[in-house]
Amino acid sequence: MEWDSNSDLSDEEEGFLLNDGGPLPFPVDTLLQPAPCGFVVTDALEPDHPIIYVNSVFEMVTGYRAEEVLGRNW
Repeated sequence: MEWDSNSDLSDEEEGFLLNDGGPLPFPVDTLLQPAPCGFVVTDALEPDHPIIYVNSVFEMVTGYRAEEVLGRNW
C-alpha cells in the first residue's frame, strides 16, 4: 500500500493529521473512553510518533496522567 499525497482531505482533517494543535474533527472521548482496556494513540506522521491521546483506563492502569504523557514518546 502506498501513501496517496494527493488525497482530498478537508482542512480540518488535515489539521488533525498534521497535529497543528487544533480540535479533533470527531468526538474522540465519546468513541474511545468506554473502551475496557487502556490504550494510547500516537501521531505516526510526526517525527518520533508523539502520544496524542490516552484513555482513562490507561491512566488508571499505568498511574500516569494524560498531562504527563501527551506529546511524549518513550
